Order: sequence, then structure tokens, then C-alpha cells
Amino acid sequence: RDAEARQRAERDQATVLSTVAHELRAPLTSVTGFTSSLLRRWERFTDEQKRLMIETIEADATRLTRLITELLDISRLDSDNLNLRRGPVDLHALLSKHVARYELGRSTGTVHLQLGTQATADGLPEMWADTDRLEQIFFNLIENGLLHGDGRVTVTLDRGAELGDSPESVVVEVDDEGDGIPSADREKIFGRFWHGPSNASTGLGLYVVRGLVEAHGGTVHVSDNEAGGARFVVRLPAGLSEAFGS
Repeated sequence: RDAEARQRAERDQATVLSTVAHELRAPLTSVTGFTSSLLRRWERFTDEQKRLMIETIEADATRLTRLITELLDISRLDSDNLNLRRGPVDLHALLSKHVARYELGRSTGTVHLQLGTQATADGLPEMWADTDRLEQIFFNLIENGLLHGDGRVTVTLDRGAELGDSPESVVVEVDDEGDGIPSADREKIFGRFWHGPSNASTGLGLYVVRGLVEAHGGTVHVSDNEAGGARFVVRLPAGLSEAFGS
């Protein structure tokens, strides 16, 4: 039985390495190819061609950086070696700043942040969490909605019921205007290297999202929203340091 487990682990590792090599190869080929062309034949290209090639290099370099970051996060998550730097967090302020920054390079209204009914009436409870990791969670979810949806992404922030040892929680819903996710795929999308029909993402973002949410003691799932698009629902425990033994 130990030998079978070891062989299965080796097969899994080989599969991951093969997939990583494939994911790295495409953007690297693009970066080296366009860079070589520009260096050798700069004068032959128009300004518009140069701009498009440089923009492609930048986009693929960003994709590579994100892929490497996500691979490092996966290594930490899988080895239980992820250290959260918790502190008091105003999630509404954090998401407001994040959405404002996110919209700088996009058309106005692409990402909309709103408060739910309970949060509007009673405000939001305080949280004890890792600010950088929360930004990473919601960046990945918003990026996913813009990539696979068709139109605006709406982020709704509200109060929730008790979660684990916490008497209440904060709930964040991220809605897109796409075609939704088939029921059969709603668990698969949180796996490693899962790609949607566009095949445009690294396939690691949602795996990292679930790992980071669960590291905070929270949950994440996906369903349909009222318009038929996808709705990702993140629930995170509320409370200050005493609730987490700090």
C-alpha cells in the first residue's frame, strides 16, 4: 500500500511538472520571439506594430509573474507552510481602494462595489485577517469574472451568520454577466490547472483562492446569479484577535 501511494504521488508530481512546463512555455515563447524580432528588425516595424508587440510582451511577462507567484503559493498551501500576517481589517475600505485601482485601466463601471442589506443597515463587523491575502483573493475573483464574463462585475459586501467559532461573518459575492458555470464543473474549477473555454487564465487562481479562504477559516463556493452568470460567494469569520487565539 505504501508503494502504491508513493507511485501515485510520483505520477501526480510528474503531471504537475508537465503542466507547469506547458503553462510556462507559451508566454516565454511569445516574449523571446517578439523581443528577438524587435532587436533584429526594429527599423522595419511601424510604430503601431512596435506598440502591439511591446504590449504583448508586457502581458505575457505579467502572466508569467502571476503564474510563478501562484505556484509558490500552492507549494506553501500544500505543505501547510502559509503564514498569515493577521491584523484588523476594514474590508469595505480595502475593497473600495482595490476596485478603484482596478478600474484605472478599464472603462468606468466595469467593476461595481455595493453593500448588502444587512451591511447598509448595521454596518460591517471588524475582521482579523491578512490584508495582502484578502486583496489576492478578491483580485483573482474579479479578474476571473472579467475574463470569463461579458460585461460588469458586481461585488456585494454584507454581514453573515456565525461561521466556525466566530459569532458572525462577512460575506462577499462576486457576480459576473457571463454564461455561468455548469453544475458538473462547479467543484472542478477549484482544482489545479482548470481552464474554462477561453483557456486564457493560468488555471491556478481559483485553487489559490480556495486555499487562502480556508486558511482564514472561511468558505468559498460558486452558483448562478439572478441574471444567469456566475456568483462566487466567500464567507470569512469576523472578529478581532481574541477570536483567533492571538
